[in-house]
Amino acid sequence: MKKFITVIPFQVKGQLGSYLYRAVGNRRLQMEEATSFPILTAVNGYLQPGEQSKVIALVAKTADGERNLRVLRDQMRKLCAQKVYVEPEIVEVELKEGDEVATHVETFQKLIDQVDDDDELFACVTYGTKPLSQAVLMAVQYAYRIKRNTSISCIVYGSIDRSQSSDPAEWTGAVYDETALIQLDEIVRLLAERGVANPRESIRQILAL
Repeated sequence: MKKFITVIPFQVKGQLGSYLYRAVGNRRLQMEEATSFPILTAVNGYLQPGEQSKVIALVAKTADGERNLRVLRDQMRKLCAQKVYVEPEIVEVELKEGDEVATHVETFQKLIDQVDDDDELFACVTYGTKPLSQAVLMAVQYAYRIKRNTSISCIVYGSIDRSQSSDPAEWTGAVYDETALIQLDEIVRLLAERGVANPRESIRQILAL
């Protein structure tokens, strides 16, 4: 099953904007509608009509988290109705407060518990703290390694360019396919295990394929 992992943003009321994200590095992420959630560019580009899927939403149990989760539900519902997709089931994974290591280890374990054999994984690392984004990436990589026939199809990151104007209506968005960073990490790990003397050249050759 396709599973889309995302962190529900912490933005307070009135600060969660919607943008038309320009896809960089992966045409399948190009979406013609504005959205507040870059993970929906992956849903838009990879889900097929009639296909069952899940969105695993990491959400803080706060008023802001619950409100932004409702925004995700509304935007996803509209997207799926337009594309004639079966609306993904949203699985809420509660985030605890703080950036202590134990907190992120718990999040890591909760995410692993949501992944099954034969899953196709997608993740967004746009929102949340830096340690939380790292925990998400680690969970995706670990699930790929321990689950049978599980794959990582796309890691997305959305950025907003605010440099040209102070008016939020004029800000522009870009969504990047960062999947190669996961692949690079796997390559580096394997090269280190094999004691490769010149990893830079090996990496260059592999990435050139």
